Amino acid sequence: MADRKADRIGHIPAILRDTALSSVRLSKFSAADVRGFRERMSAAGYAAATVVKRLNLLASIIQHAISEWDIAIINHASGRVVKRPEGADKKRNRRLQENRDISLPGEFERLIKAIEASPHPDDVWLVRWSIEQATRRGEALQLRWGDIDLQRRTLKLGGESGKTKTHRHQEEHGPEIRPLTPGARRLLIERLATLPHHPKPSQALFDVGTEAAFSVRYGRMVRDAGLKDLTFHDLRHEATSRLAKLLPNPLDLKRVTGHRDLKSLDRYYQPVPEDISRQIEEAERVLGMLSEDKSLKD
Repeated sequence: MADRKADRIGHIPAILRDTALSSVRLSKFSAADVRGFRERMSAAGYAAATVVKRLNLLASIIQHAISEWDIAIINHASGRVVKRPEGADKKRNRRLQENRDISLPGEFERLIKAIEASPHPDDVWLVRWSIEQATRRGEALQLRWGDIDLQRRTLKLGGESGKTKTHRHQEEHGPEIRPLTPGARRLLIERLATLPHHPKPSQALFDVGTEAAFSVRYGRMVRDAGLKDLTFHDLRHEATSRLAKLLPNPLDLKRVTGHRDLKSLDRYYQPVPEDISRQIEEAERVLGMLSEDKSLKD
């Protein structure tokens, strides 16, 4: 989903479709109704995270009725009353894998080849951009050429581009300026060279149609590439993990990816332990050299 509001709204129809739950009057609403809803979702194969989202949304709706409509009921959907399924906060770690046989294409090459066959030429640019810049899909689709400053190497989220997941931050602090990664900048320069004329500032950076239509095409292209369990959001994870090797300081990494805090960034910032060990050894070596230089000067 492009933002939190859309995410929440997207789960409301699913709640309403559960007639065993939605047909219950608030005055008769009980914890057993919530547990039944939870179990039906789990039995239908929904991920624990999806079940938790819907239960929390249901709890928010009931709490609104209590606090704003003065309905005297107990919020049986609250997490204090009905236990949430385990595993909802399990960290996902899907990365694009290289082929052990270097003569064969890896997952990135297979994905790009499949997407290049898309009837929408901007699909491949969006996928490549996501792997380079680590923006959220909703953010990328809201970007306009006027939001890009190739000379200053920055991109702007907010302004006239519309509402994204960062909209609350934008309302409080204005448009968000992020560093443009070298790979993303090179990609845009390459992209400009393919256009018949220079784009207008109001022109979309990626013209892929609606987000829903692109999502369907992306899923089909992933299957055509023979890849399993690779969501579009995994590309953001891939990009952030790659950038983590270039920006070992998570505060700098956060400024590029737009994560709001280090805790949320930790889901994506997963450097290889061996790399951390080498960085420590290198730091010790440099510090040792500095100490030797200082002693020589003394």
